[in-house]
Amino acid sequence: MQEQREGYLKIIIDTEKDQWTVERVFRQSMGVSRSLLRRAKREENILLNGTRVKSNTRVREGDCLELVIHRQPSQVIPEQLALDILYEDRDLLAVNKPANMLVHPLTNQATGTLANGIVYHWQQQGEQDLVRLVHRLDRDTSGIVLVAKNAYIHQQLQQQMHREQFIRRYLAVVEGEPVPPKGIINAPIGLAPDSIIQRMVTPLGKPAISHYWVLRTWKHYSLVCLELKTGRTHQVRIHMSYLGHPLLGDSLYGGQQLAIQRQALHCAYLSFYHPVTGRPTQLACPLPTDLKGLFRMH
Repeated sequence: MQEQREGYLKIIIDTEKDQWTVERVFRQSMGVSRSLLRRAKREENILLNGTRVKSNTRVREGDCLELVIHRQPSQVIPEQLALDILYEDRDLLAVNKPANMLVHPLTNQATGTLANGIVYHWQQQGEQDLVRLVHRLDRDTSGIVLVAKNAYIHQQLQQQMHREQFIRRYLAVVEGEPVPPKGIINAPIGLAPDSIIQRMVTPLGKPAISHYWVLRTWKHYSLVCLELKTGRTHQVRIHMSYLGHPLLGDSLYGGQQLAIQRQALHCAYLSFYHPVTGRPTQLACPLPTDLKGLFRMH
């Protein structure tokens, strides 16, 4: 049996794990990363039946093995912001981020970001921890942002991404009508020459795969759903531009800014397995008003 309570990851040893080492239980049965386990060893945060032990200690059936997960106070300035919270439990927080908002502070912008609002929200609930973003959205991309409340949860969700168990779907309004209406874009992405921001499709880039299907077409634009198999910076924007159908409003990658002043991109759906309960979890977020307005205009 495995559970997590505030600050602890706990497992009751069953017959199968009798005589396993503590390290084997954490690594093989619970999926604890090497880095998290190293920190636990260094800080003596491994408990067996309430007593601190080494990672090479052997366990017996019925033992209670715990990993203490200390909170790490955030250096982000807390700021009261209106958060559209889609889901929250003791392990996870999902927020609908509006367009024109950074997910975390930069050197030249210390406040007004999603992270500032999250830190304030947690403080009001008596919680404090780093804002561990499971995935990121560009400033002008709206939609679901998932945040892990401790290092173990973050690590587990990152592993799901690598195993393609973490599903991300975006809605984009693009120029023209993609043909065929359904397909797979397998085009590596790397930095564009002489730029630290703009990316491009290049054989020297990192692998990038997007599945897409057209949901609706009207006049000169189409509503497209994209499911990402990789998570490269600007992936949706670059891949659709590569197909010859840039996002509406995306001036960086060739899109027109006639009807909207930001890229028409929204993270609409996430699916993953809850790291503690193991249950399939789905989160959905409807299109914001500015993107819905494009349907009426065109």
